[in-house]
Amino acid sequence: MRTAITLLSLILNAALYAKPPGGDSAGAAHPWSLKGEGVVCCPCTVPCPCRSNAKPSFGHCEATFFLWIKQGHYENVNLDGMNLASAGGMCAVDYQELANLYFSSSDSPERRAAFMALKSTMYSTPPGKPHVQVVTLNADVIDGHLYKVSIPGIVEMLVDRNWGLSTPPMPMVAAADHFSNLLQYVQNIRYRIHDSEAGLDFDYSRRQANYRVVDLTDEQYRTKSMLIQYADYSGWFSPGQMALIKAQNLQIPELDSLREKAIRLRAARGSK
Repeated sequence: MRTAITLLSLILNAALYAKPPGGDSAGAAHPWSLKGEGVVCCPCTVPCPCRSNAKPSFGHCEATFFLWIKQGHYENVNLDGMNLASAGGMCAVDYQELANLYFSSSDSPERRAAFMALKSTMYSTPPGKPHVQVVTLNADVIDGHLYKVSIPGIVEMLVDRNWGLSTPPMPMVAAADHFSNLLQYVQNIRYRIHDSEAGLDFDYSRRQANYRVVDLTDEQYRTKSMLIQYADYSGWFSPGQMALIKAQNLQIPELDSLREKAIRLRAARGSK
């Protein structure tokens, strides 16, 4: 079941929480924090070039992000246990034109508005207005590594952190992302969206997927501590990103090694 809703009511509510103009000091009036985890699927190759400040593999990037908020808040709005998915364009840029935002029907309008206001503080320019739907969102984490996300009749995502092994074989490496500075490349087993209302219709199964631990606050954006804030799409990490990687002691991804490892892991599991 899904309910397509206009943005008007959410935007009116979000306006109560949204960051006012004026830069970092203005954002300080709206404290927030998120703890949880998330997975992204997209059509790029492994490793995803967008994450290291380059262009998408095929000139387009229909990425879908599933976020599980274990603990969180936006000002005085509790976000504990919130699940949601967003589908849109390039996933590692400092702006974003969202095609669709899927909220679980179990969440209140107040929580949905609070998350939209929180997300808006992550961008240097205002994000596009997404097509918002309230849906039945099913999400399971099986044995701590197999992520199964579905919206009946719309979205299917199946991602394995372990690539069929007993533990995750890929390292956590520096990457541009709105929710973490570290990502782990994981196996995209299934990634399909068929949503006529949002204009989304594709199957990018067996392409790229990544995992992140989310432990984030507004302070990290106000102090410009996120790699995404220094993106310039020049083809490799920018000087600002490299300085931050060094300061935070993050592992720089060895692209050829990751690519070859992904090929071997897929072959071992019988995936193309």
